[in-house]
Amino acid sequence: MSIVMEKLVRGPLLKQAIQDQVKQLIMDRKLGPGDLLPPEGQLADDLGVSRGSVREAIKALESLGIVETRHGNGVRVREFNFDSVLDFLSYGLLFQPARAAEILQIREWLEASAVAQAAAVITDQELDAIEVLLDAWALKAAAGEPTAQEDRAFHRMLYATLGNDSLLRLIDVFWVVYNALPAKSIGEDADPMGTVQAHRDLLSAMRRREPLLAQQQMREHFHNIERRFGKALETGPVATATEHPIDPSGT
Repeated sequence: MSIVMEKLVRGPLLKQAIQDQVKQLIMDRKLGPGDLLPPEGQLADDLGVSRGSVREAIKALESLGIVETRHGNGVRVREFNFDSVLDFLSYGLLFQPARAAEILQIREWLEASAVAQAAAVITDQELDAIEVLLDAWALKAAAGEPTAQEDRAFHRMLYATLGNDSLLRLIDVFWVVYNALPAKSIGEDADPMGTVQAHRDLLSAMRRREPLLAQQQMREHFHNIERRFGKALETGPVATATEHPIDPSGT
């Protein structure tokens, strides 16, 4: 199928105009993940611009996660993901860590809604698997070991039953962004075993099919994190990531 591309006028916004045309081409041709874009030279000829200008625009689209360049295999449409959002948030919060409180609040709203829905449909088999995870989490917490991966897995396993991959990816974005903050801006979890127990209580509410109670406990979990975070910000200057390695346990 032939798509006619508009010839572009050179100017300070040329790179953006090329990006817009390439995105329009993807939509017009209904290209999906893995589909090949026209060669760089053809795009340059169709748009009436230099190959260098096309190359710069393609690099910009790569940074946005729209396309990807495979060596020796051309430029292809990339599967939708949140990588560019993650990079932007992680970098920005290094300079404005107080903004993390807003990110936490958004995550609380998201998970409080999702956990109520999950409580109604999660299977006993899925709950049993989460119980096994909690047992492993408790052992590591009692030994004073980092438990960030268990924490992350717990939240993912809660919502896997909903079959919404974008929800899981968004939760991953929030989790990674929060744990990319310097440890001093997060504040230490003074009671890691209490954190494990709070998650057990949440799981018990889900076993009893009490979505409102599960929702309440999820909100209290996040309120505890927010209080810890607020106290950490009051103690003084925030450390940089290189000054204080992150131990994201108990989030």
